[in-house]
Amino acid sequence: QFTRPKSFSRAEYNKDRSWTKRQLLGPDAATSKELDVFYQMNLDPLKECRNTSLLSRFVTNMGKIRGRSETKLTWKNQRRMGKAIRRAKMMGIIPVLSRRPLFMTDKGMP
Repeated sequence: QFTRPKSFSRAEYNKDRSWTKRQLLGPDAATSKELDVFYQMNLDPLKECRNTSLLSRFVTNMGKIRGRSETKLTWKNQRRMGKAIRRAKMMGIIPVLSRRPLFMTDKGMP
């Protein structure tokens, strides 16, 4: 099987590729600055690592940190919030693994 030297050129390589935009992981910078409470009030999420009621808004039922697309925070505050949640888990303020309660209706067991 023969290959022409032209087949290795950049133009030939890019001919078959379709360029698509990368999927957004959250709002753009301007929108997130409007929606981010920490940015508007000039608060540092790391200093709020002992506030369990605030941290619970950014954690799912299973104990995972919510993504930026759900929290609508800026990039910087999303990273800081994740660090604050991890610190709170290590201190034992919030549970590391949260389990959903199981409801047994058939046998009446808890």
